[in-house]
Parts: sequence; C-alpha cells; structure tokens
Amino acid sequence: MTTSPSLEALLRIGPFHSALRAAIRRRGLTLERLRLRLAQQDVAVALSTLSDWQQGRVRPISPKSLRAVSVLEELLEVPSRSLLTLLEQTGPNGWPDVVPGMMPGFNTNDLEVVSRHDRVFVDADRHASRIHVSMVARARQDGVDRFYAHYFGDDSVRTSDVVQEPVRNCRVGRSARNEAEHVTVDELLFDRKLKAGETWVFEFVIHDPTQLDSFEYAQGVRCFLAQSLIEVHFDPAALPSDPHVYLQDWEENEPHRIIDLELDHTNSVHHFETNVSVNWVGIRWRWD
Repeated sequence: MTTSPSLEALLRIGPFHSALRAAIRRRGLTLERLRLRLAQQDVAVALSTLSDWQQGRVRPISPKSLRAVSVLEELLEVPSRSLLTLLEQTGPNGWPDVVPGMMPGFNTNDLEVVSRHDRVFVDADRHASRIHVSMVARARQDGVDRFYAHYFGDDSVRTSDVVQEPVRNCRVGRSARNEAEHVTVDELLFDRKLKAGETWVFEFVIHDPTQLDSFEYAQGVRCFLAQSLIEVHFDPAALPSDPHVYLQDWEENEPHRIIDLELDHTNSVHHFETNVSVNWVGIRWRWD
C-alpha cells in the first residue's frame, strides 16, 4: 500500500468525496456545523445530503448542489474550484479526456461493490506475485457496463509490467499507467449493459512483478463495501511472522492494528469484514 494521500493530493487527483471528507476533517467541523454555516450563506443543504456527498453515495450534479459546493470551498478554505474541478473531470463512462493523476474511474458512482474477495499468493521469494479477485457489483442506474480496476503497486515495480488479466465475465478495455504514483488502472468491460439494481459477478487476476519482499496487502474502499474478504496464502518455503489485520483512513498517517492472525494448516491467513467504511482494510506481516 502506498502512503495515504494528503488533502492537497486528493484535491488534485480525487476522488471528490474523499477530498471533501479530508477538507471537512482538517477544518474540524461537524456536518451539522457545516450545514448551519451554509445556511448562513443562504444555501440550504440537508444533513443527510452532506453525509452522502462525503461518503460517495451521491454526487452533487444539480445547479443548486454545485453552488453549494462552491460555497463549501470557501468555508473549508480550499482553493477556488478545486472541488468543482474534481466533479468535472470524469466523462460519461468515468474516463476523462485528460486523465488527472492517471486515475480514471475514481469519481464514478454508478456501480456499487457488494462483495470483494481477494486471494493473495506469496511465493517462495516472498513476493505477492499473483492476486485473484472475485467481485459482486450492483448497478446503481441503467446502462452500467464496466468496472475500473485500480492497483497500487510497490515503489520498485514498473506499472507497465503489471497485468490485470480478465478471468470471468469481463474483458479489458482501456488502460492507464502512472509510473510516478505506481498506479495501474484497467477498464474491465462486462458482456452487456446492466439495469438499475442488477448484479454482476466477475473475476480477474493481478500479476505483479515486484521484486521486493511483500509485507502487506490491502483493499481500497471508495465509500462503502458490504463484504470484504482477504486471504493471503504463503509458500511453505517463506512463512511470515506476526500476521495481523489493520484499518486505515485517507487522512491517517498510520494504520490501526485491530486483530492478530495465525497461519492455518494451509499456511494461510484471512480476514472477513462487513460494512467497511474506512478507506483501507488489509493484512500485514513481518519476515524474521
């Protein structure tokens, strides 16, 4: 996992809801206090709407909502149009004409990830060289036909060498790479357009050629994840010590250790989490 982005970085690369949430927390304002300050500027926004905006459940798109975002920029003391620009960056399918930070798809909100299951395979050289991902997603609106697979690699890896291979019910469309940020983005296309409320099951495999010892794996959560399952399988020739689960939000510099794990008879550990609202849930370990 890479270092958590600062507010300044989030204002540059998005997504909108994470930048908004980080700005609110930096100012130390409750949502109720923020709502009252908006009202003093003759801008009426419901408390539930502010919550939906910062959690990524709803995007402000109406003229009234965009005016509220403009006032929020003043109240939160962020650069003018910094939040508005994040809302404007993505096109109809979430792929902007000019890719900000090479992270297309971060601002899309048309697909809900219901369940994600990642199986990480650490080889005898201590490298997490293969990750098998199984997902269940639900369309929030008619016409959704793709998922944006974002992968944050280790500092040593060339993103051009990372491959996200479709396995079931998807195929690769466009791709973007950012060598400086070590980010890989692949557009995984479904076989057909979904109707609102319809679910889709798909799988893909990430091949990571990183040559440094792996010491963690985390799932990034954009706003909410109903079910998260991470399994890490270790080669018998490279068994770790001190495996444990951690949680971390964007604005936090250090993760929170929450659960100690033990290797099972297959030299594996796992963690299942429900109703995840933090930005990272992961497993770490050490090498003696």
